[in-house]
Amino acid sequence: MRPFLSSISVLGCTLALLAGLVHLNPFDPVCDAMDRLFGAPPKWTQVTNLYIDPRTQETTHGDDPVSSLSLLKEYWHEQRASQKLVFVGNSQMHAISLAAGEGTVSVPEKTYVDMVGDDLRRADPNELLYRLSSSDMSYPEVLWALNYMLDDPDLRPEAIVLQVNYQAFWTGGIRDSMLPMLRRPSFRARMEKFAPSGRADGPAYADALRRYDQANVTDSTNRSNESDSGLTSVFSLSITPGYAIETRVRQWLDRMSPNQRRAVLRESFENVLYRGRLYLLQLKPSTARSITGSRLLAARSAVDSIAALCVANNIRLALLNAPVNPNVSLYRTETDRKSYHDFVRGIAVNYRIPLFDFENSIGARLWGHLLNGPEPLHLGREAHQRMAKQVIASMESLEIGK
Repeated sequence: MRPFLSSISVLGCTLALLAGLVHLNPFDPVCDAMDRLFGAPPKWTQVTNLYIDPRTQETTHGDDPVSSLSLLKEYWHEQRASQKLVFVGNSQMHAISLAAGEGTVSVPEKTYVDMVGDDLRRADPNELLYRLSSSDMSYPEVLWALNYMLDDPDLRPEAIVLQVNYQAFWTGGIRDSMLPMLRRPSFRARMEKFAPSGRADGPAYADALRRYDQANVTDSTNRSNESDSGLTSVFSLSITPGYAIETRVRQWLDRMSPNQRRAVLRESFENVLYRGRLYLLQLKPSTARSITGSRLLAARSAVDSIAALCVANNIRLALLNAPVNPNVSLYRTETDRKSYHDFVRGIAVNYRIPLFDFENSIGARLWGHLLNGPEPLHLGREAHQRMAKQVIASMESLEIGK
């Protein structure tokens, strides 16, 4: 009797603590306290009131690109005669970090890509721009998404502007949210050709294919276990006490904490870990580093693959070397800086594509701050406006609409 009561007590305490964790979310107050202690700027400087239009933006920022591209397919199908341009890059394209002296405004704010799209449509309503951006987007992910779009006539663009920046060469692989694209057999066949290509970025696609297949096998096994085929006459999970308890607890958790709330809680916990790394370990996103080894080779190979794919499919491509805060030194050595610039220029020359170099085009006063240091990536409001003007002035190189 005593072990039974002890088990019930442990289960009850666990459920009570879990319920408190879900409803109280102690991680946000911890983040706020750490920000105050280390002098971070107010939260409102990271703009959340942003302009949203699924016809011109991948609004999930990489969390569910299939749903976003499905909406785009419907819209572009209706606009068959239009010229389509896609800007591809990381969160610099969809985030605003207000600089000193910039206050809040009541209307939704647009980033420079939105402003460029507005300018194109004013000049010619048949010129459509789409922003395909996600936080920490890797170049293998760009190739993955581009193949998905080329695989569907309604998603095929006439031109692409690809953001390049030194930090992105540190990122690799394909995120889980992009794996559902493999449900389309013709797209899967495309990526099965890239995976064994022998190129340095090939393992990223092979790993994504493996993970997708592994997840499907797991789901299939779980469904098989739930149906308990071939064993129902002898043993059924549904009548065991453990199964019944687990089922009831899962149902209770779904009522207590919907998926959306659990996602918020997970993000809050990750924010605590991020701040610990930033404040206590002094490991900042702006810390100068040397990018070498297989990670660098895979990223460079993916950029080269993207350029080759565009040329082979008669898609106009331009490279946009992203602006960097002058107060941030991303290159650990002069060799790092030279190697990066030589590679980017080399791609532009080899494939005869335009290169828009904006790395040093935005002054330090137009950038905000990220927690306890200068913002290394996200532009302020005036910086986005200036960036839009610079990009518009360079757009003639793409000959959109001609």
